[in-house]
Amino acid sequence: MKKLLIVFIAIFAIQVNYAQDSATKDSIYDFSLDIKTNHLWRGLVITDKPMAAIFSKLRLNKSGSFTTGFWGGMAFSNDDDNTSYKEINYYVQYAKNGLSIGLWDLFNTRSVENPDIWNYDKNTTTHLLDLRTSYQFNENFPLRLEADVLLYGSGDSQLENGDREQRYSTYIEASYPLISKSRVDINAFVGAGFSLNGDTHLYGDGEQNFDLVNVGFTAKKTLKFSDLSFPVTATTLWNPSKKIARIQLAINFF
Repeated sequence: MKKLLIVFIAIFAIQVNYAQDSATKDSIYDFSLDIKTNHLWRGLVITDKPMAAIFSKLRLNKSGSFTTGFWGGMAFSNDDDNTSYKEINYYVQYAKNGLSIGLWDLFNTRSVENPDIWNYDKNTTTHLLDLRTSYQFNENFPLRLEADVLLYGSGDSQLENGDREQRYSTYIEASYPLISKSRVDINAFVGAGFSLNGDTHLYGDGEQNFDLVNVGFTAKKTLKFSDLSFPVTATTLWNPSKKIARIQLAINFF
């Protein structure tokens, strides 16, 4: 695993160098910044503290269908247990004609006493390998379907006869725009969680194999200041399994 990460970074560096040498007008590298009131993910509350998230993307081919990069997040203050949320993820993704397939390496150090970025031991690693797939139908039927499977990591494992086995927690979601091309657009979503190997999964209350974990809607509008435009989203969600609800406000600055 460690060698794979080194290869990934080497490829990233080669592509950046290639971009500097190329004479094209369009940059193959870009990044964005989001500020959020909290961080929600698949019906889970990752942190209730305000946070910043940076997303970077590097095109690996001319059309941009293959990309790689990083996603990183950090809370502005500590949580109640005096630990702060920090996360860095690496990804590689293929996306074309509505189909998207990506492999993500998630590394969240919240509540981890001695985080080790190089630790991929199945019993102690805080990394999670996440296979992400989705399909966006056309404008005449703008349904989006998503299916994600956690492939590796002690955070999604269970003890069986003294050994850890992966649960392969799976998240599926369907989302559909209720209002579009309006001053405020509204998108509804329904997500469920289950495991491919085990009686429980990461996203629920730990009592059953299949349940609804992420139900809600996202409203989106654009704030304009002079020549600047800032997309703003307000997400309201319920996790029926964990019996929680949250509202999140997020602003994309660039």
